[in-house]
Amino acid sequence: MSVSQESRSGYTRIKGHLNTCKYDAVPCTNQCAAMIPRVLMEDHLFYTCPKRRTRCEFCNKEFTGEMLEGHVGSCQYEPVFCENKCGFKIHRRFVTNHRMNECAKRLVACRYCQKEFVYDTLQNHTAKCPRYPLPCPNRCEQSKIPREDMESHLKEECPSVSLNCMFRDMGCKFKGPRFALEQHMEESTNSHLILTSDLVSRQQHQISTLQNALQNLTLNTSGVLIWKIADYAQKMAEAKSKEGYELCSAPFNTSQYGYKLMATLFLNGNGAGEGSHMSVYIRILPGEYDSLLTWPFSHTVSFTLYDQVVSQEKPCNIVESFVPDPSWKNFQRPSKEPDSLGFGFPRFVSHENLKKQSYIKDDTIFIKVQVDSSKIVTV
Repeated sequence: MSVSQESRSGYTRIKGHLNTCKYDAVPCTNQCAAMIPRVLMEDHLFYTCPKRRTRCEFCNKEFTGEMLEGHVGSCQYEPVFCENKCGFKIHRRFVTNHRMNECAKRLVACRYCQKEFVYDTLQNHTAKCPRYPLPCPNRCEQSKIPREDMESHLKEECPSVSLNCMFRDMGCKFKGPRFALEQHMEESTNSHLILTSDLVSRQQHQISTLQNALQNLTLNTSGVLIWKIADYAQKMAEAKSKEGYELCSAPFNTSQYGYKLMATLFLNGNGAGEGSHMSVYIRILPGEYDSLLTWPFSHTVSFTLYDQVVSQEKPCNIVESFVPDPSWKNFQRPSKEPDSLGFGFPRFVSHENLKKQSYIKDDTIFIKVQVDSSKIVTV
């Protein structure tokens, strides 16, 4: 056999094999133009061929494969989850109605305040909605009142509310409806005035008692007063423009149960120091324990004007002291109205010397008043 005959014979065998080979690609029998191996043709015709005939699993309508692809995702009978994530699954055709009328997560307006809420929270809102109508607890003519207006209604409008007289704290016992209260107020002016007057008297007594108690708690009982006079320039200007301009310190005691004293200061001077010096005095005040103390007052008193120097130099303080004269009336037991001036130094320090050193610093001066109980005049 020649070579050409063998070639033709082999071609014939291959061609015959291809006509039956299950792996050979042949045109789709539905004429979709795809070339499909014979072994996969059946699957192609049933599942992937765009020309195949098939039914929608949801609506059961028949479509070609390519038409089904467009139908999937829009079929009105396909179950889908609610877009509001309420967890409900319904046919696509019912989604709009569900979302607007049935969904527990839909937004709805409160019928009373018109604000929007998720449906399943509306009941909780209604229980506290400020515009929810409530009946008046006093059963007055106004039957439905918004919750937020109820307090105002009861306090200012409701004619049936039972009210106490506004003079209750003064002792008035009246209690009745609003219309009766108005009549009571008109008829009880005199009795209310008496009640108010009695209350004011009691309160004044209480205030006086509390003030005395507070003063005793805060009173300096060391026998030493450090007196800070701030805004010196302003106060000196006032002293020069106002005759008799006097500054008074806080009261202080020589001990817990001792003499009660107060320092006074004339920045522009007093008496022999007027206009040229700063004058300082000590005044004895009526104290709680005067009946237990020895009179006349006999302790040595000293005044110190501090030099507020900041360097390491020794400060040059100005110090003046005196020993009380037992015969002087300033040191006798004070009456309810103490001596108007007291005793001290009209020419404590001159205005010229005040400008020296650091007696005035940051517009402030400091004066120390000390009572020395160890130095007592023998009477």
